Amino acid sequence: MKTKLVVVLSLAVFTLFLAPIAQSQDKAAAPAKYDYAVVKWDGPDRLYFNLPDKFELVYLTRTGVQIPKDAQAEEWCLAYAANKMAKDGWEAIDLNSRRILFRRTK
Repeated sequence: MKTKLVVVLSLAVFTLFLAPIAQSQDKAAAPAKYDYAVVKWDGPDRLYFNLPDKFELVYLTRTGVQIPKDAQAEEWCLAYAANKMAKDGWEAIDLNSRRILFRRTK
């Protein structure tokens, strides 16, 4: 009788302590789902926003944004786009001289 009680109690304790650990490992093992977007600089003030649900061509000077006279247009426009995307929850994960790849969790 005592051995059955010890076994049952051991199983109960084992279950109580390992169940949360197993659940956290399941959550960690599940792959994260992301949306991806690309911003491309294509001219003095022209940016292409390729978002998951839409495509947008933006002329910065037409939207009231002025590129500083001494700034290099390509770098300044890409930095402007990166800051704009970050405000919407996008994270830059890769870039080259004319494009930035972004992602955010769904």
